[in-house]
Amino acid sequence: MRFSRRGGSGTWSRARKAAARDAATGLATRQGLLEAGAQLRLRAGDRMLAAIVVDVGPHATAGALGDFAPSIAAMLPLGAIAGIIEPTRLACLTTFDRYAVDAPEQLARRIADALAGYPQADARSATIGLASTDDPQAQPAEALVEAAATAAAAARAEGVRSLRFTKEMAARARARAVIARSLPDAISNGAIVPYFEPIIDLETNELLGLEVLARWEHPTHGVIAPAHFIDIALERNLIADLTLSVMRQALTAARDWDPRLILAVNFSVTQLRDPWLAQKVIRLLSELGFPPARLEIELTEGVLMDPQGVVSPTVESLKAQGVRIALDDFGTGVSSLTHLRALPFDRIKIDHTIITEVCEDPARAAIADAVIRLGESLNLPVTAEGVESRRIADRLRAMGCAVGQGYLFGQPMSLMQTRRMLAEQRLIPNMVTSQRLAG
Repeated sequence: MRFSRRGGSGTWSRARKAAARDAATGLATRQGLLEAGAQLRLRAGDRMLAAIVVDVGPHATAGALGDFAPSIAAMLPLGAIAGIIEPTRLACLTTFDRYAVDAPEQLARRIADALAGYPQADARSATIGLASTDDPQAQPAEALVEAAATAAAAARAEGVRSLRFTKEMAARARARAVIARSLPDAISNGAIVPYFEPIIDLETNELLGLEVLARWEHPTHGVIAPAHFIDIALERNLIADLTLSVMRQALTAARDWDPRLILAVNFSVTQLRDPWLAQKVIRLLSELGFPPARLEIELTEGVLMDPQGVVSPTVESLKAQGVRIALDDFGTGVSSLTHLRALPFDRIKIDHTIITEVCEDPARAAIADAVIRLGESLNLPVTAEGVESRRIADRLRAMGCAVGQGYLFGQPMSLMQTRRMLAEQRLIPNMVTSQRLAG
């Protein structure tokens, strides 16, 4: 196929300019910021180069950046560049006199103060990250922006407004970058697999089911815990693919297990906002021939804070098809009784941070007891997470809690380990029948 050259250069120029400019704010896009940043770096001379990343947080309202990004850009020094690098992140690149070592941090503080005045930003998690170098020729603009973004994420984890980039953070950033690059392939290739944690009847020690947990079986780094990749999956919009992949593997494996055993799978608030989620789950259950009543979807308290009302129809659709719904990590959020009754839950799970201290901390014991009483009054079974000792199990049983899970009953197991455990307990009917025939 041939293309005419007539008007080509003008069209290309316009397309390039459009790609470099964010339509909503008029600021640069990530591509435009980095291209301009490369030029700024070359012109920096003996000046210091700094990147500041403003992250309004995962719970910010839609379009939050568009509301105040131009105001923040107006605060920047002459010659600075501002751009939207992600839907919730704004980045700035600017130079400073190398002797004004505090100038970048002072600017970051002014931006943080201004940010506090915008209700659109999530006050709980909106943060500022700062990274700078006194040798711009040795530090690409893209690396500096990534460093500042890492600092913003670290600030959120530490509960502070702003944070400078450190050498330790650089090591973590490099490791995070490696994970981010290989995560999509790991999901599509099935390298992220289900592990299983037992759910136990505290009175009889009977196995009631298993919670499905994700583990990355990496060829060189061994088994990688979800703490190292779940946040990245959320940021890169990969969490839905990851969850459905792990769930497919788990349901496939569990089809020949004792039909009384349930499988509990965690879903994020982000996934619940997908209007097609219920159909995807039901289609998967139907395809695999897995009974909906054996699947329990665990939702955190964040689903109760749903001003748009998009979560409830999905949950109700799943419930109507027979899928169980559990409220996970209860006791750590801001739920009220009204919120709890807003969705059709089948179970409440008390967060492990409460349970692990239930024998030492009277306040946590009081919370656990109150949740158990609440479950009784609402006819909702209660599961305690984080049961790590027989003493804790005995205390919970005395309180009236019927179900528990935690390291007392075994750490998360691979599929092979799980099948071995189930076989020993004669909970794989086909295997038991085969053994009888062989005998």
